[in-house]
Amino acid sequence: MAATFAFRASQSGRFHSDAVPGAFDEALVEMTADASYPAGGYPFGTAQLQALSGGAFSTLESVEVVNPVLVNSTGVPQGFLAAWDKVNGRVHILSLAAAPAVELATASAAASGFVCTLKVRFN
Repeated sequence: MAATFAFRASQSGRFHSDAVPGAFDEALVEMTADASYPAGGYPFGTAQLQALSGGAFSTLESVEVVNPVLVNSTGVPQGFLAAWDKVNGRVHILSLAAAPAVELATASAAASGFVCTLKVRFN
């Protein structure tokens, strides 16, 4: 298995129009992690963008993690942080249980159920 990526239903994908030539589109993408956390993080790049959009977009400009810390229903942070690695096109999950923060181990069950939102800019 792998992390799943889906456009956030509340805005159904893009929320900027193509009115200006050369303008970028943006979308909120929900990433849900599973227990098969791969070494170096979950891949998120052009291939995943094309899979989400049916091949409609070809260039991933940037990714910003909008809500990086996992919080439970009572609002208590659970000690994980997500970060996007632009150079390698991957979303890393870090454990904040110790200082400094460390990336989760490969195939860590701790990642299972972790959900974060990615603000994706593309064209």
